[in-house]
Amino acid sequence: MIDYKNGLYMVVMNKFVWLVLFLCFTSSICAQLSTPSVISSDMVLQQGQKVPIWGMATPNERIKVTFCDQSISTRADAGGRWEVELQPMKADKSPKQMIIKGKKTSIVYENILVGEVWLCSGQSNMEYRMKLVPQFAPPAKGEDQAALELEKPANPMMRVFISDQKHSWPSWKVADGKSLANVSVVGYFFGKNIQEKLDVPVGIIMAAVGGTRIETWTSKEAYRNSSVFASQLAATGRISGLGPGERYEKLIVPLLPFAVKGFLWYQGESNCGIGDRAYVEKYKILVESWRKAFKNEDAPFYSVLLAPHIYSDRIHRSTSKAVTAEELPLFREQQLKTLSVVPNTDVIAISDLVDDLRDIHPSYKWKVGERLARVALAKDYGSTEIIWSGPRVAEIKVRGNFIVVAFNHCAKGLRTNDGKRVLWFEVAGKDGIFRPAIADIEGKDKVKICHPMIDHPVKVRFGWHETAIPNLENSEGLPAVPFEGICEK
Repeated sequence: MIDYKNGLYMVVMNKFVWLVLFLCFTSSICAQLSTPSVISSDMVLQQGQKVPIWGMATPNERIKVTFCDQSISTRADAGGRWEVELQPMKADKSPKQMIIKGKKTSIVYENILVGEVWLCSGQSNMEYRMKLVPQFAPPAKGEDQAALELEKPANPMMRVFISDQKHSWPSWKVADGKSLANVSVVGYFFGKNIQEKLDVPVGIIMAAVGGTRIETWTSKEAYRNSSVFASQLAATGRISGLGPGERYEKLIVPLLPFAVKGFLWYQGESNCGIGDRAYVEKYKILVESWRKAFKNEDAPFYSVLLAPHIYSDRIHRSTSKAVTAEELPLFREQQLKTLSVVPNTDVIAISDLVDDLRDIHPSYKWKVGERLARVALAKDYGSTEIIWSGPRVAEIKVRGNFIVVAFNHCAKGLRTNDGKRVLWFEVAGKDGIFRPAIADIEGKDKVKICHPMIDHPVKVRFGWHETAIPNLENSEGLPAVPFEGICEK
């Protein structure tokens, strides 16, 4: 029976309450030793760079990270966060162990390799997975190379990680038929080509979501610090009618500051569809802010020129502006302008990889990955023998009533992929009206163009329509890059 008179009940209750409060308090400050999911067994660490390893622990807890012949100690800060940096390492195909030791607990990660790590991001064409989903069409020509790859044995030199709201994993995975099912085709085949050429381990991180615009992949802070967009963000809280930063916060921030070699970017369809004329500036902010966030100021950033597609027949609920057949080439022009605005970036053309102009998701994603790999191998890994681009306009001159366009990146010479006359060149006279032109290859690197009704041509353009699937390519089978230009006398 409780003795209320002597206060024993109150004493017991008070002690119980204080015990509960104490346990709650200590549990909140005694965080369990942990790392983010991007640091795990089976991961690939970037060679040749300092490699951050970080996580959470009890505030002020001493942490020791041991990997190979490196052993680095630190203390968690007042919030419990800790971080160390491994010194640069050479590529290593031999699996290694990492031990992260706290005061009372330890974490052991196994089967870790050192090699090349790339982050692949964008919207649905980057998200396009190795295992074909029903809403995407199989290739009309040849076999589905992604499907064939899923039947092959595991490749221990390739590792994959998905930062994705629907298919997030708690760790890295060795590339095999099961783990690759939800991995980007573009990302995987990029990595496969890099791995086979360099003979080093490769890790691919995938962070892509269909239907997303570039603004959502860029932090609010980056726009807030921009002289171009700061006033717009301050006034409306939005950029081009959209709140920025959502995908960045959810899918990129959890990866920071994992060491990566570079970035692959396949995005723009949603921005093209709204007639975005500020994409150059948005791309610049994205690239610069990501490089800073990942502590790699010079990281290569390679993207994909949008494929032919009938954008003028799509419904874009976020704009009332009519989308014309010229919107796609105008958007591609912005993508190409980024090359002169943002250093260490480049693009590939994929205008030849389309079966159906009404399908915004071309099937041949393994070729996209292979072409991106060509760029990286040539520019970042010293493979000087690799032809990494299709023909690009170098010079435009008038010769009588003809226009002569000289190209670079011709390899052994220009050709058409169907053996027919060159298609999709147009010229304009002083009236500025473009008309379909007659075009023929001249020599190794030139195309001669004319129109019988235009005696004094002023401008020329190539592939300047949303449905244009040009047949001009170089001897490596890489398609010519669309352009519009003014003729030089």
